[in-house]
Amino acid sequence: MHHRIEKVREYIEKNSLDCVVVSSYENYRYFSGFNGSNCRLVISPSECFLITDGRYETQAEVQTRGFEILIQERAGSELLTEVLKKHGFSRVGYESKALSDYEATTLKRDAPRIDWTPLAGFAEDIRIVKDKEEIENIRRAAEIADKAFNELLPVLRPGITERKVAAELEYRLSMSGSEKPAFETIVASGERGALPHGLPSDKKLCENEMVTLDFGACYNGYMSDITRTVWLGSPPEKLIDVWNAVYEAQRESKAAVRAGLSCRELDAVHRAVFEKHGLSGYIRHSLGHGVGLAIHEEPRISRNSDVTLRENMVITIEPGLYLPGLGGVRTEDMVLVTENGYRQLTQSGHLIKI
Repeated sequence: MHHRIEKVREYIEKNSLDCVVVSSYENYRYFSGFNGSNCRLVISPSECFLITDGRYETQAEVQTRGFEILIQERAGSELLTEVLKKHGFSRVGYESKALSDYEATTLKRDAPRIDWTPLAGFAEDIRIVKDKEEIENIRRAAEIADKAFNELLPVLRPGITERKVAAELEYRLSMSGSEKPAFETIVASGERGALPHGLPSDKKLCENEMVTLDFGACYNGYMSDITRTVWLGSPPEKLIDVWNAVYEAQRESKAAVRAGLSCRELDAVHRAVFEKHGLSGYIRHSLGHGVGLAIHEEPRISRNSDVTLRENMVITIEPGLYLPGLGGVRTEDMVLVTENGYRQLTQSGHLIKI
């Protein structure tokens, strides 16, 4: 974790701060290794403090290195402000996205002499490029998801409900080594495929329709994200044309990935394919997003993003089209950005006919 702390200290120096307070789960886990539910970190140029409660004292000692562990006896920010005052920290950066107005107001009331500096996304900017350990954890999460999906395929038959499919898939994720589902599993069949985030229902899978499954595993806290749209029998010809267009859009988008390309430019690739096929009116979302300790993190592969891809970012490529009254198609892979291209992390096949 030392190299991560050094990046925080570079940020502190660059922004003329005395310290930063880290309070969001993904960020305090990233910088400390601690994964309890109650934590605040105080990181300064020379010291690191981890504040939690008595439930997690032993856990914090086992999971962290280089942090002085402080145990608070009551809820609230009293111990945090005590630490800041004791060490003379007067310019303090805090995660403005992670604190409610009430919490921020309480901190400023209890320590009025401190110059509280709101920081939006400082840690996310550090986390955006993955290190070797993170890449391996994400690769393992992708491997688990692939294994669970391939074991699920014999279960996908007309007559089974979407809810049962999700339960069967999540069971296989767990048995393959996933700590938990990376997010709420999506199973949307037939006309429900037109719902980009169609959560499982009691609808039964039917002959001659498509079913979209979007799911992921969690390994050492790191997520994977994969989508496949499976053919059951012979779906409507229009939907097959849509499937082919989506797959083409994904192939061309992946081929464009490389360090130095802007997210806006990459997002434009799939839109151009859909425009060529006269299907752009059925786009409902951008091309993809970053993945790590959170299932959605920077960079956003969007026409509104000014971020440039860098080596060792992990992103999804997930074009989709959604036709009300007919269905929808999405296919998604996670890729590791390299200097001249990409390395694919999810390996399951795309054209799956049952």
